[in-house]
Amino acid sequence: MNGLENQQSDRNLHNEIGMLRQRIAELEANQTGQASTNYADFLFENSGETILIIDPYTMKILDVNPNAARRLGYRRSEIRQMSLDEIEMPRLLNAEDAETTWQSSVSGTYFYEGQYRHKDGTLIPVEVSSRLVYWEGQDVLINFARDIRWRKEAELALRQVNSTLEKQVRERTVELAAEKEKLEAVLGSIVEAIAMTDTEQRILYVNKAFVSITGFNQAEALTTRFDSFFDLSAQDRQAQADAFALGIAWSGEVKGWRKDGRTYPTILTIVPIQNDTGQITGYVTSHQDISRFQALDKAQYSFINNVTHQLRTPLTNIKLYTELLEGGLANGKSQHYLHVLASQAERLEHLVQDILELASLDSSNNVLAWRETDVAEMVFQMCEGNQVRAHQRQQTLRCYIEEGVPPVTGDPARLRQAVGELLDNALAYTPTGGHIQVEVAAPFEDKRQWLTVTVSDDGPGISEEEQKHIFERFFRGALAEQGQLSGTGLGLCISQQIAQAHHGHITLHSKSGSGASFTIWLPVDVPG
Repeated sequence: MNGLENQQSDRNLHNEIGMLRQRIAELEANQTGQASTNYADFLFENSGETILIIDPYTMKILDVNPNAARRLGYRRSEIRQMSLDEIEMPRLLNAEDAETTWQSSVSGTYFYEGQYRHKDGTLIPVEVSSRLVYWEGQDVLINFARDIRWRKEAELALRQVNSTLEKQVRERTVELAAEKEKLEAVLGSIVEAIAMTDTEQRILYVNKAFVSITGFNQAEALTTRFDSFFDLSAQDRQAQADAFALGIAWSGEVKGWRKDGRTYPTILTIVPIQNDTGQITGYVTSHQDISRFQALDKAQYSFINNVTHQLRTPLTNIKLYTELLEGGLANGKSQHYLHVLASQAERLEHLVQDILELASLDSSNNVLAWRETDVAEMVFQMCEGNQVRAHQRQQTLRCYIEEGVPPVTGDPARLRQAVGELLDNALAYTPTGGHIQVEVAAPFEDKRQWLTVTVSDDGPGISEEEQKHIFERFFRGALAEQGQLSGTGLGLCISQQIAQAHHGHITLHSKSGSGASFTIWLPVDVPG
């Protein structure tokens, strides 16, 4: 039976029930009306619905209409005097059954849903309306049962569909949550500042890098217009408008504003978000502080200039004295010219060697031979090896080693080079009759065990202004330039990078006119 037929059956049932109720009421008012009784019997015998007449006291079935017998698979003679519970399955009134059970306050009719059992054992879902009436001289229950299999099947199918949809919604929700977490993890880990805005420049999202670069926390950023974070010129704004009109991204170098009012250079990129019709619905932006890259560019430019300057002087001298020798203009000074040429060639060799050292330290393979190193013994031997040099300059070189100094893990050749640069500087800048002191100790600072090598002298010292640049490449102080002291200005930079490659650093304590003290700090607990 399809849905339309069932709906028609429902209407017929309600019509017949109404007519029967009306006729039963008339019979109750006038039990002697034979014509009415015949009419009720006619409806009972010919109704297309399942009708059962039951003794309310014994719950025995007194009679059923032909349609009830047919639908239940019995002959009328078989079903008469059967107990109702042989046909109607017992009901467990759970929450769902309670929702389908109710009693009319007007007619007293009791409505409920249950199951009738066919003779072959098949269960038929039914909707029952039951009313106690007085009929043919006795109290009887008249049950009208309507087959609702089609409705139950539809409800089951609907529940299955709902269950499937709920499962799909839950799964999709989990997927979306996972994708959101993944996206947030990606956006939170990248170094570029990411922001998403609507078409009115209102910020909808910022990542951690945005907060870090600008100094605004997320709550503050979400209440600030995006364009107020940047100093955009009229040309920048026009270029943006032109790009967005074509639906393409815009990128330009602009100035960004931090929360504290400071500015920083940045490359800002804005990408429009478009819907299916091509309409812009928002923007995704990215930018990063390029101060470091500009500083690197500046350092590279300065490095090239310095290298060029450092190379030009010895090359010019070599060219000059070579021309003098080739032109026969030595005038008995050939030996002197050759000495100058050798000196300038040596200067070039040192410069090239230092540049190669820097390139090596800048690479990932800056420390090649990690092993346990007795730095105290190494420093003692270096001091002993420089005693002749100090004696020639009438300088005093002393070495003090604290007892129980532990070894460190590192590259012995690199560590020797770093200490050697400090020792060479001390010997070079300490005047005749001066004192140089080298100390090796094992202090415990910042909750770590360190090994320190301190090289101190009583030379002219270093001014505060020069201390700011002392570890920069090619930096040479005023005294070095005025005193014509040889050197490339790379020694201290190389020493600092060696210390940093060993997870340490170099500190400086000095006052102009009061000597200088350089200390190499090396952590003892660093594995190779």
